[in-house]
Amino acid sequence: MAIGRTDSMQELITLMEGIYGETIIGSDINLIKHLFYYLKNEMVEFSFEYEEKFLAAIVEEIHNTSVALNVLGFEEGKTRRARIRFEVFNVLYNFEVMINDIKNEIVSITIPTELQSAQQRKNKRVSCDDLFMNFIILFRSLRGGMRDAGEAISAESKFPHLMREVKEDSPNLRLINLMMVDYIHKVSSEYEILFFKDKKENPLIKKILLDSKKSVYVHDCWSIDSYINKMNNPLLTNYHSEYLSLLEEIGEENAGVFFQELVKKESREFLVSYIVSPIYLFEELTGYLKVFTTAMDKYTITEQQALYFHELSELISYAFTKIAIKEERFNKLNTSTKIVDISIGGLLFEIEDETLFRYLRKHNKIKMFIPIGELTLNINGEIVRYLTKGDNVFHLGVNFFSSNPDDLKNLENYLYEKKRGILSE
Repeated sequence: MAIGRTDSMQELITLMEGIYGETIIGSDINLIKHLFYYLKNEMVEFSFEYEEKFLAAIVEEIHNTSVALNVLGFEEGKTRRARIRFEVFNVLYNFEVMINDIKNEIVSITIPTELQSAQQRKNKRVSCDDLFMNFIILFRSLRGGMRDAGEAISAESKFPHLMREVKEDSPNLRLINLMMVDYIHKVSSEYEILFFKDKKENPLIKKILLDSKKSVYVHDCWSIDSYINKMNNPLLTNYHSEYLSLLEEIGEENAGVFFQELVKKESREFLVSYIVSPIYLFEELTGYLKVFTTAMDKYTITEQQALYFHELSELISYAFTKIAIKEERFNKLNTSTKIVDISIGGLLFEIEDETLFRYLRKHNKIKMFIPIGELTLNINGEIVRYLTKGDNVFHLGVNFFSSNPDDLKNLENYLYEKKRGILSE
């Protein structure tokens, strides 16, 4: 059922005209189209209900009368209708949409011609200039988002004790290091963990790790083929891309000489096989874990074992980042994370770190510690809005989904006193 255009909707039209610089006054379809422009520009993930399954979607492209959505995990069924739900500027929208075309996970829908359901947010937010918080990330998946749930289950089965520690509010770095070494020793006693100090350090390996976002795996250090033959694995690579680059730059003969020298060098170090897995802090490459076998070991690292170390490095990267966020936030003054406004259902907070802002786009479930008087509220929430306010100033909107007993009641008392104070001024 269509609904009429309210004053708040007309305000939304005016606001979005200012943001996107395009006239949208007219029929509801133009307003709805600009709701999709907002979702696309802000990279908002929203609900896509199809055949009783709730999936996550993002806007890929917007056309004259249709929108292409990337629906994670979509599988085509018998019906050609779906329901989408999203929130824009305190208004929750619901639409039933017609599916035009399906190409794997890209689903094209017809833009609705009329507003069907729009509900104003019930909980009014109160502006703050004296409220601050600390926060940590909550585990969702190793790489964030919804795509990697399977990888998380796999990692949990292989590294149960490490996963348990990583999910703690305050992971113990020393304990994580001990667990990591224990898991490495299950395959090989030979390993090294290196953190880059400058850009010149081990440039070849670093370049491949940066370019491929994979682990570098050499099955047989005595065979040049293990270095240069193409690998068909989504998580593992070797020196194949570098070999192709050298072919273009210096020719086949000289490229062959380069890798023959590399084979000789690593053979002189008695290497038989190795895996080099990247370690990230946030999403920036900061070092690597290298596990290897030598001629004394009399065995090679298999591809399955290489994948085992790749998963371990992902888990270690997640743990290091979680600890870094906590230490950086908690070691500063209480003003480190400012709350812009707050309601009983959520809040808006401000950060000044672009790297952290990008990271929280994927790892968007957080636990917040909000000091109010002598109390500290512990509230879990999901980041649903990402706004760039200026140079290195970012606002993030959070919806609460769980809390400790009485915390929401204490927050409600705080909001009541805050509103009463505003009215008395």
